[in-house]
Amino acid sequence: MVRSILAVLVLLGVMTQSAMAQDLGCSSAVALNGPIIEVAGVSGDDTANLQCALDAAAAGGYREVFLTDPSYEIASVEVTGFTGDLRGRSIAATTVSITDNSLSCDAGIPGVALQFNVGTVSVRGMTIQVGSPCGNGLSANVIAFYSNPNDCGRRTGNGNVDRVTIVGDGVSGSDAVTAVLMDAAPQCDAITQKILGTLKVNRVELTDLDFGVISSIAGGGQADINYSDFIRVGLPISIVDAFQSTTILGNTINYNDVSGYGAGTGLGTTGIFIASTANSPSSNGTTVKSNKFFDGGSSSGGYAVLSGQYDKAVEHSMVVTGNTFNGNNANTNGAGLAVIDTSGGLVSSNTFSGVSGSWVDLASGEPADGFVGAPVEGWAIAANSFNKSTATVDISLGSGTTGNVIAKGQEFPVVADTTGSNDVLEDSTNASVFIDG
Repeated sequence: MVRSILAVLVLLGVMTQSAMAQDLGCSSAVALNGPIIEVAGVSGDDTANLQCALDAAAAGGYREVFLTDPSYEIASVEVTGFTGDLRGRSIAATTVSITDNSLSCDAGIPGVALQFNVGTVSVRGMTIQVGSPCGNGLSANVIAFYSNPNDCGRRTGNGNVDRVTIVGDGVSGSDAVTAVLMDAAPQCDAITQKILGTLKVNRVELTDLDFGVISSIAGGGQADINYSDFIRVGLPISIVDAFQSTTILGNTINYNDVSGYGAGTGLGTTGIFIASTANSPSSNGTTVKSNKFFDGGSSSGGYAVLSGQYDKAVEHSMVVTGNTFNGNNANTNGAGLAVIDTSGGLVSSNTFSGVSGSWVDLASGEPADGFVGAPVEGWAIAANSFNKSTATVDISLGSGTTGNVIAKGQEFPVVADTTGSNDVLEDSTNASVFIDG
């Protein structure tokens, strides 16, 4: 009798699972467990099952798609209007591998493994492995948060990547791979139909990739990149043509630590890149706080933070505070912070250690090189620690600078004021040296 009851229970369980799978319109690998859509791994390609689960979640209002097994292999998955979580068990317990040569990539539209159009989506608790997903030397994104490519007027999305590790092949891969992107869909206009919303990247580890996080949000959106590690990434963080409030907080950013990129790619030397072009909105804001920067010394011209304005002047509010910049003897021409054509920023409470071409470099750009050529004024450089610096120049105030203040109490940095129009209240030339005895 007991065996009969158990057999009936098992049969009911199988029937219920089958009915649930059928209700969702998916294979038996996709099952509804209360409010959660669970996706089991199969031996081979999991793309269709994951696609079906996400489509069912978006259509049915389910807020969680859960990867229950240790490993999955996928190509390209795309969903529009999903609000909820795509999650694994943890970074250690769930691995999603993107199959080589599986994405459709062309010169105008990058391939994407996990594409979320509008909606509010969180990807969390997994490791993603990627090698050469295009196989043709073009561009691919691991996770992309886009506006709606089929209705460009729908352009509000919220993306969250939390406790995820993404590992690539670096320069040995054939394609240019980006870990996380938030931008207008390639089918939409880059100026008038930019994406709106928020991007949050939290406790993520990105290793051996061409690009780490790229964000280009309009409308005063928000981007937070917090407590993450960037290791051997060609360009860890890029903020391009954005009108967003960006906070880059508590990360460990290894820069200038990847060799092997072509000289014209702009990769391999810079940690945080912030740029405006002709496609940019008129204002932007960036706070870089409490990060640790490590110069790998791969080239003699590495930059921890590089900000420039090309073709169009924008109002860019910058605060760089509480960071630790660690130099490298091989880097004699770069900078810790280099800012071109931007006024009114704050550099405070940072610690600069070791060698760099200069630690803080402010200048007006050359219009012949595509820069705006705007005057650079109103910066306050205060309460920093330069006593561990061995740079030839700690603070460089270049062409077009005027009225910038170098405050007292910074251990007498070496200041090169090329215009003589700035307020240098303390530098190495007015340091007092006392000899005992």
